[in-house]
Amino acid sequence: MADLPIVMNENGPVPTPPATIWTTLLANVAASNPGYTANLPGSLIEDISSTDVAAVVLCDTALVELINSVTPYGANAFLLQQLGNIYGVQIGQATNTSVEVQFTGTPGFVVAQGFVVTDGTYQYVLTDGGIIGSGGVSPYLSAVANVTGSWAVPAGTVTGLVTSVPSTITLSVTNPLPGTPSVAAESETSYRTRVLQAGLASSQGMASYLKTLLGNVKGVQPRLISVQQLSGTQQWKVLVGGGSDNYQVAYAIYSALFDVSSLVGSTLDVIGITNANPGVVTTNLNHGYATGQVIQMNGVGGMTAVNGVNYTITVISETTFSIGVNTTGYGTYTTGGVVTPNLRNVSVSIIDYPDTYVIPFVNPPLQTVTMTVLWNTISNNYVNPAAIAQLGAPALASYVNSISVGQPMNLFELQTVLQVAVSSVLPAQLLTRIVFEVSINGIGVTPESGTGIIAGDPESYFYTDPTGSEITILQG
Repeated sequence: MADLPIVMNENGPVPTPPATIWTTLLANVAASNPGYTANLPGSLIEDISSTDVAAVVLCDTALVELINSVTPYGANAFLLQQLGNIYGVQIGQATNTSVEVQFTGTPGFVVAQGFVVTDGTYQYVLTDGGIIGSGGVSPYLSAVANVTGSWAVPAGTVTGLVTSVPSTITLSVTNPLPGTPSVAAESETSYRTRVLQAGLASSQGMASYLKTLLGNVKGVQPRLISVQQLSGTQQWKVLVGGGSDNYQVAYAIYSALFDVSSLVGSTLDVIGITNANPGVVTTNLNHGYATGQVIQMNGVGGMTAVNGVNYTITVISETTFSIGVNTTGYGTYTTGGVVTPNLRNVSVSIIDYPDTYVIPFVNPPLQTVTMTVLWNTISNNYVNPAAIAQLGAPALASYVNSISVGQPMNLFELQTVLQVAVSSVLPAQLLTRIVFEVSINGIGVTPESGTGIIAGDPESYFYTDPTGSEITILQG
């Protein structure tokens, strides 16, 4: 039966009809055994041929299923793993919560890999070492929690040293930006998507290939990867979060990008400065600063007196700070200006001997989401509010924690998620009210006018406790 045809339609290979198999079978027998019908009773021929056709049908069906499964769409778990190996994509394992820390202290002191710091509750182990520079500050260093679990790590909370240092050395630590909560082992659906993306990478170009390589870096979360081409330019900005080793992240970028000189980091733009005492600066992104941070502005138009000057700031909000000087006598701000440092930027030097390349990328900050949901119903039967909260809160948290970096929340999606989650207790047609009150980093936010869109910082990502503990669902 080697000549049994493979039948194709718009859905791919399909099993051969049994009647076709029966005809082909008898034709093959007649070709090798002329006159067999004169030597065997018709009933015996029918019995043998029917049995054989049934066996061939099973074999043909298995063949079709095998062909259909050798794609990321239809592969079973084993074949999917083999396809992933071919494309160089490994299934994501569970990762611990991680955080970028920065040390301040005696210049020249080496903070070794394995150094342990703490936020008072959890301990974090450095995955890469570094040195205190001549300015008394180390580069950002990656640290990973030494226990499993997912929790938020607010900026400025990792301030304790667990590993001892010599009495002659001065050393302190902090995390200028929030950490990255851990993720569970990758689901089959997520892995299937990445395998498909890897298979398309060679035909779709650099961006797809880079996403594939970044997804293989330990700790990197697929939803925290974004490869953006800046409008009207040949420059690229790479956002990637969760990597436990910045060198591995940088090497993935270096391996995929054909021109590393086209890489740029995040830009913290000035969009306004007041003529006031003290002057207040407004930025286009969440600046991530704490009061006492020293900043500098350059390229400011109109109020040029502020350019190139170091200011010790006082934080007012996530996008505003005062510079501590009276600007009433300065010129009026017109346009432009960039604030440095930009705490979300990471810069790594890669030595491809004898050359050294600097690879910048953006580590997206976390935005903590809290939420209160008010609901009501026309149901004549008693509906337990605790059951609604127990079903709804984890589902809403899962939605928030699935949103890709830089993408907004959608109140209509939130509503659908809640309706589906509680449908076993309260059908959607009996819900008469669903009102969401959402806060980002403790600040209440409302949707954009005329939409259900809640957009946070465009280079950050949303996070809430996976158990739903930061989501309150009440009947009212």
